[in-house]
Amino acid sequence: MTGEAPTTRAAATVERPDTDTGQWHTSACILCECNCGIEIELDGRSFRGVRGDKDHPSSAGYTCEKALRLDHYQNGRHRLTSALRRTPDGEYEEIDLDTAIAEIAERLAAIRDTHGGDKIFFYGGGGQGNHLGGIYSRSLQSALGVQYTSNALAQEKTGEMWVDGKLYGGHTKGDFENSEVVVFVGKNPWQSHSFPRARPTLREIARDPDRTMIVIDPRRSETAAMADIHLQVRPGTDAWCLAALLGVLVQEDLLDHPFLAEHTTGTGAVLGKLAEVPVADYSARCGVPEDLLRTAARRIGAASSAAVYEDLGVQQSPNSTLVSYLDKLVWILTGNFGKPGAMFLHSAFAPIAGGGGPASGGGKARRTPVTGRGSSPGWFRATRSLRRS
Repeated sequence: MTGEAPTTRAAATVERPDTDTGQWHTSACILCECNCGIEIELDGRSFRGVRGDKDHPSSAGYTCEKALRLDHYQNGRHRLTSALRRTPDGEYEEIDLDTAIAEIAERLAAIRDTHGGDKIFFYGGGGQGNHLGGIYSRSLQSALGVQYTSNALAQEKTGEMWVDGKLYGGHTKGDFENSEVVVFVGKNPWQSHSFPRARPTLREIARDPDRTMIVIDPRRSETAAMADIHLQVRPGTDAWCLAALLGVLVQEDLLDHPFLAEHTTGTGAVLGKLAEVPVADYSARCGVPEDLLRTAARRIGAASSAAVYEDLGVQQSPNSTLVSYLDKLVWILTGNFGKPGAMFLHSAFAPIAGGGGPASGGGKARRTPVTGRGSSPGWFRATRSLRRS
């Protein structure tokens, strides 16, 4: 069960003498990118209780099930409590952490010195919130001369990241809490979250007659059931659905022309292709009634702000890279970038204050698209960059 500022007793704990029962310590959950604020009551090493931190500026007391089960991950029966070294007979022996680190460093250095650092492949990290691991891994890779890396995101986000790099050079997120129209493509945030206070935000959108939730998904997920418009595509046909949406936006001239003129290059070639999209045919191919698809496109085109989120439902399906490109055109062509309720560059790509980057301006937010990188074929070439303003 998920709710506002819940309190729970986590997995069974072991009583220890160094308890501080009754004292709540502020912290943050590290199990996903949202990093919701939490408060923890300790019982030795165990978490006697976990609850949402009402004073946290982002999550405001909200937590999902994962945060409430942190003691399970901290003290589960399979959790190692010391370093282990394999013995000649295949068993393991406990060793102290300093010894383990020294031996691992020695072996890695030997591989580097003998075969070169480029022969060490680094795998680790992902979209979770334990950012210290990412910081230290970069230092380790540099010390060893590692050239090739990967992580769990390679199973899902590779195509999207490639598209991001070609279009504007960095990953984007949506301001869903303030969006007039939200579009979820292969995404069920009721369960997978990925933005702060996901369930309260979804409920707020569903209750507000002036806001609209659009879901593109073959199944009637929890989020789709709450949506104002559910574009229930046939599995694997998301690209036709999105292309039809874009066809309507272009053919009915529901575009933000001033934004496109100021912040994009080569848009004419894209608009020319989308002007030729046979909307009725593509609607039939994806199994969505044409009238419903046109209603969705018109709602997006008329909105003061819109934000789009794609996820594994399309990223592990046919035409995933094309789908990533098409769903980003939905918000680019309608000018939904760099303003409240729209899309913005992920904070990881924000310049350090005072660093002199194009987005730095005494801490004041302003629309500042970034240039894309490299060349690319077809439609990608036409809108591969959002020009610096």
